[in-house]
Order: sequence, then C-alpha cells, then structure tokens
Amino acid sequence: MKKLYIKQKFLTLTDTYDIYDESGYPKYFAKCDFTFILHQLRIYEGDVQFGHVEQHFKFFEPEFSFYLNDEKIGNIVKEISFFRPKYYLDFNDWRIEGDLFGLDYEVFDGQGNTIMTFSKELFRFTDQYCLTIYDDINEKLCLLIALAVDMAVCSQNNN
Repeated sequence: MKKLYIKQKFLTLTDTYDIYDESGYPKYFAKCDFTFILHQLRIYEGDVQFGHVEQHFKFFEPEFSFYLNDEKIGNIVKEISFFRPKYYLDFNDWRIEGDLFGLDYEVFDGQGNTIMTFSKELFRFTDQYCLTIYDDINEKLCLLIALAVDMAVCSQNNN
C-alpha cells in the first residue's frame, strides 16, 4: 500500500501541483498548459514527463483522456447522477464513486475490489488530496485518475 499527497500551488498562472510520498518528499510534479477553454495537465517525475491528462469538449459532462508514457490508457467520463458523483472509466472495467459532497472517492475494479481511495482535504486555500493506492504497480495510473477527477470537478464548478 502506498500513499501520495497532491498539493496545488497557490498564486500560479496555471494549475500546478506538487505530489509528495508518504514521507513528505517531493516525488512528482504536474502542470496545466495555459488555455482558456480546454485543459491539458502534464505529469513529471523529475524532468521526465511520464503522463498527461487532456480535456475534450463536451456540452454537458466533462470527459478526459489520460496517457501514460505517451500511450493512451483510456477516458474518464462523468456520469449523470443525482446524489453521488460517479465516473465511468473505459478500461480495466474500473469505476469511480464519490461521496455525497464529492470529497471522498473510491476506485473499484470489476470484481468490486478497491484499487484506490482519495480524499480532498477541507479548509485549504488550494486543492489538496490524499491518495491511498492498494497496489504499488498502479501508482502512476491512480495519480492520473485522481488528477483527472480534480480537473473534472474544477471544470464543472467553473461552468
């Protein structure tokens, strides 16, 4: 099991995130490309980009594609739901469910096993999340998913 902490930087021109390991050491870095409509977030380990998330234009619900090492892994689409946010992942038969307030999320595989949980921390100037990843092999993929969900929440709040 592994924990990561995502902290959005304060007072930057574009969304920028530092990602820390469970010991508090910087591990990854993410930066959003500057655009007015659609977003693209690039994720780095040191100086090397290993993934990115890009937003697609949709009228009602946000949709994002995510890439690991320049290979498209899949899409995340927010499903229309009335009480709890739900996101459809079109790969690995995974799904994402959020709590009533959209602060706590769980990622499940097709058999209902938990792949990851992530929670938004309250009373912060910027977005901050704590990720708990249950299999280390999914670390980078889970990081991409959490960042895509944050982008989806932010894009819906700005509409």
